[in-house]
Amino acid sequence: MAQRSSMIYVLTSPKGQANWVNIELMNAQKGETVNRVYTAPAEIVTSAEYQGAASQRPSVDGYRFPTATTVAAAAFVANSKQLFFVPLRVGELRWADVSNPAAPVFSSISSPLLSKLNMDDAANHITRMTVGADKHIYALTNDGNHLFRITTGAQPQITDLGNLVDAENNGALTVHSQCSGWGGDMVAGTDGDLYLFSQRFNVYRIDVSTRVATHLGTIKGLPENYTINGVAADQDGNILVGCSYGNQSMYYVDIEKLTATVAFKGLMLQNASDLASGNLAKRPARNNGEYLNGSFTIAHQKISMYPNPVTDHRFQLSFEEVSAGVHTIQVLELSGKVLFNRVVNISGPGQFETVELSPTLARGLYMVKVVNSESKTVYTNKVMVQ
Repeated sequence: MAQRSSMIYVLTSPKGQANWVNIELMNAQKGETVNRVYTAPAEIVTSAEYQGAASQRPSVDGYRFPTATTVAAAAFVANSKQLFFVPLRVGELRWADVSNPAAPVFSSISSPLLSKLNMDDAANHITRMTVGADKHIYALTNDGNHLFRITTGAQPQITDLGNLVDAENNGALTVHSQCSGWGGDMVAGTDGDLYLFSQRFNVYRIDVSTRVATHLGTIKGLPENYTINGVAADQDGNILVGCSYGNQSMYYVDIEKLTATVAFKGLMLQNASDLASGNLAKRPARNNGEYLNGSFTIAHQKISMYPNPVTDHRFQLSFEEVSAGVHTIQVLELSGKVLFNRVVNISGPGQFETVELSPTLARGLYMVKVVNSESKTVYTNKVMVQ
């Protein structure tokens, strides 16, 4: 079982400023700052060279000032002691090795997936990040049109999974709206899903396999002038939220009741643009997982599906690292009823197989399975048919 931590990383701003460039470590049991991990040099924070549009700024030196242009999204990988983040208006992934919190070592990589976005457009700002139960980092743009999956380690790999899809029962409320879906932060649950808390108190559950975002409701009990800017799970799987201005209290949020209560008796009054911990939010366990350990056994080998959601009743399976031999592709209702059954002979890595669905198949969520010749399931995933 992975070790739980009572420590939460907090992105803060110098007193009296709105530049979230400092990194602090907070004890989530007491609500106290225990270490100032990184403090940006004052003369650089106020320098005019870091103000204005990205096209007018000189190249940002990630080692001299790694949090330049402020940071609104971060994710902490507990095993490797790495704090990942993407500065606003800069198309780079950066991270700090915080093995020694008093002397962090910063690294960065450029990515064409990030740099191709117009980083001066607030819709493309990455303001939500978390580490999922599958140990990958997930990052989301404000408008919900780019959900990035990032591997960890010395050479992180970034994949753009695509846009979030509103669940049908969301009605007129959409995760893409500036009013109902922008800002805030994400936290990962022990059930394998991501939970998006928007700036204005809306909560969405995101199924990573389909990118479907289901609106769960609106949080009650937060002050009217409050904005949710940071979210993290504490050592017990409770969800903490913080605000980026006004020196306001942090709050615990009950995700079942969607109610908020003041944390730490109001002692932790801080402007926090983001919170990050190595813990998962406590949710009913799935996929052979347990509360808070982040250990989810994925049965399938390296098989990928594209596109998902499906818009023209057709998708492909890429058999990337699968044993050669006879396999059966199945499409099932969530109840387990088999709707599609096709036998394929996999000759080696890199083989593609196209699945044609009936044009009369109703819109909705289905399961895709691949079973090998020994009747063992080597792949399972959800697919959204639109």
